[in-house]
Amino acid sequence: MEGPQTRQLAEHIAGSKFSDLPKSVVQFAKLLVLDTLGVGIYGTTLPWSERLRATAQAMEAPGDVAVWCAPLALSAPTAAMVNATAVHAFELDDVGPGGHNGSVTLSSALAMAPHLAKQGRKLSGADLINAIVLGVETAARVGNCVGRVPHEGLGFHGPGLFGTFASVASASSALGLSADQLVHALGHAGQQAASLMFTHHGGMGKRLLAGQAARAGTFAALLAQNGFTNAPNVFEAEYGGFCAAHTGNQRPATYDLDQITLDWGRNYHTEKIRFKMWATRAPNHGSLEAIRHLRKGRPIPVEQVKQLRIRLGKGYLQNVAWAYTPTTITSAQLNLYFVAAIMLLENDVFTGQFTEQKIRDPKVLDVIKRISITRDAALDGKGYVEGNPVEIELTDGTVLSAWGKARGDADNPVHMNDVVEKFYKLVAGRIAPDKQKKMVELCEQLDTIPDVSVLIDLLRT
Repeated sequence: MEGPQTRQLAEHIAGSKFSDLPKSVVQFAKLLVLDTLGVGIYGTTLPWSERLRATAQAMEAPGDVAVWCAPLALSAPTAAMVNATAVHAFELDDVGPGGHNGSVTLSSALAMAPHLAKQGRKLSGADLINAIVLGVETAARVGNCVGRVPHEGLGFHGPGLFGTFASVASASSALGLSADQLVHALGHAGQQAASLMFTHHGGMGKRLLAGQAARAGTFAALLAQNGFTNAPNVFEAEYGGFCAAHTGNQRPATYDLDQITLDWGRNYHTEKIRFKMWATRAPNHGSLEAIRHLRKGRPIPVEQVKQLRIRLGKGYLQNVAWAYTPTTITSAQLNLYFVAAIMLLENDVFTGQFTEQKIRDPKVLDVIKRISITRDAALDGKGYVEGNPVEIELTDGTVLSAWGKARGDADNPVHMNDVVEKFYKLVAGRIAPDKQKKMVELCEQLDTIPDVSVLIDLLRT
C-alpha cells in the first residue's frame, strides 16, 4: 500500500520550482555552493580522497561526470561519491538540519548535468539552486520525523542517513523526475541509507560517509528514471521501513510521520545551516566558541589553566568525548579532548592544527590531562545549536565560565565575507587565482547562469 507521506513528499519535490523560493533562501544557497566548493577543492588533495579516486578508477571504466580537480570522469553515482567525500574530507563542510548538506546536494545535482546533456537539456544555475534547497528541506524533515534517535541512541551517523534523502531529492529534481518516479527513488534511497559511528575511532571510513550517501541517492534517482521500482511506503512501513527501523522498532512508535511534509514551502530549513569555522565535528564547536569568548575578555595563557571543565548531554558525550589516544588525524579531529587542548595551545582549530606530529605532541597530551568532560543530564537530547557550558579554572583559583554555542546565531553570526575568506584560504595554491575569482563570481551570479557546465569546467584539472 502506498504511503501518504511518501507520496506527498514526492509530489512536493516534483512540483517545486525555483520561482517559488524566497530571495533570502536563494542567496543563502549560493553561499552554500561557494563554501562547498572551497572545502571540496581542499579535500581533493588529502590522502583518503586520493585513495578513493584510485579505487574508483580501478573498478570502473571512464564515465561522463567530472571528478573535481582531477583528470578523471566516472559514472554519476561514483563521481558523486568521490566529490562528496572530498567535501566531507576534513570536517570543514557545513552542518545543519538534515546533516552535512552541501556535500550530498551539490555533488548529486551536478552529477546529473551530463545525463541531461544527452537529452539535449541543460541544468541552469536556478535549477541547481532549487535542487540543493529541495535536498536540504527533504533531509531536514526526515531528520525531524525520527528525531535524534538514529544519531545518538543507536550509533548511526545521522547526516549519512538523512544525507541519502538529500541526495536523492537533489538528483531527482535536477533530472526532472515525476512524482511517480520519485516515490520509487525515495524507496531506493531509504533501502541504501546507512552510516555507523564506529568509523570515528580510526582509519578513513568517516571521510566516506557523505560520499556513500551521495552515491546511494544519485543511484536511486537513476534507477527510478529507468523504471526500476520499489515499495511505495519507505517511511510508513511498520516493519523494515526507514522510520521504524532507525528508531529501534519501538512500540508505540517514536517517530512522527507528519514532520516529513510539515510546513513545506512555508518554513525553510536551508537558512538554518551553519558554516564551519573549525575543522572538527559540530558537537565540539560550542566548547571551542566558549574558549574563544573567554579569551576575548582576558588573556588566558595555557600555563595558567589548572582545569578546563566541559559538560555535555549523554549523546554527545558518547559522540566526541571518548578518552583520547593518538591514532589518526581523523580520530583527533572528532575528539573533544584533543580539539579543546589544541585550541588552548594555538587558539585555532583549522587545517594547520592537524598533523601527525601534533596529534602526538607531549604538550598537547599534557593539556589533555587538565581537561574534564562530564555528562549533564539536563542537556540529554539537546543538539549542538543549544550549546553547552564550559569553565576554565586558573591556577590562582579564578573560575571563568561561558555558555558555548556553534557560530551561526544572530549574536555570533557567520557573515558572507567569512565564507568568502574561508574559500580563498582553502583553495590557495590548489587552483589558479583567476579560477578562484571566477568561482566566487559564478556563485554570486548562480541564479542567472543558463548552464552550470561553466562551473563544472572550472572544477576540472
